[in-house]
Amino acid sequence: MIVIPDLKGVTQIGTFAGMSQRWKVLVKQPEGVELVQYGPSGDTLPAKFTAAVEYVEHPLQALITASFDGAERVKVESVMVERTDAASVAPEDMTRLQLAQVMGSVVWEASNSGRGALYQGGRRHAGPPDDQELLTLARMYWFEYVSWGKPRQAVMSAFEVSRMTANRWIRQARDRYGLPGRHAGNDKDVV
Repeated sequence: MIVIPDLKGVTQIGTFAGMSQRWKVLVKQPEGVELVQYGPSGDTLPAKFTAAVEYVEHPLQALITASFDGAERVKVESVMVERTDAASVAPEDMTRLQLAQVMGSVVWEASNSGRGALYQGGRRHAGPPDDQELLTLARMYWFEYVSWGKPRQAVMSAFEVSRMTANRWIRQARDRYGLPGRHAGNDKDVV
């Protein structure tokens, strides 16, 4: 069984329950680890943290060690995988890890130690986005970017808009708040 090491001064952040029912995540960060700000509203993530992931549908557990510098995506420093049924880890088990999708859950849980990320369902009005919606969009885009997600798809889904509208709004948010990745100053190549 993979257990997050009981390090001196480790603080448990919490157990993830909201983003996926295919895995459960427990995140810990060493006490005193700096919280790194990102995005337009000062959202934070720990500079270093560890996540234990338990897969519900498969006899797998993973221990992920990650770091964050505030400028790029969360970096995975190591992944340890173990089967809970005592069998050997096979290549198909590595595929079942779904590391990119799991990282969204891991980063969401790690962000709960700070101000967290903000999501919105649908729109309150027709027409162009208001200032609050652009700020929400920018925060969402940043979170999706740092957590290995798909920022444009998240915007399309959360605001219930087309790809073309999402691209236009993303450009507006980039101009007002700045966005990471390929949107850091480029009108082409939307992520």
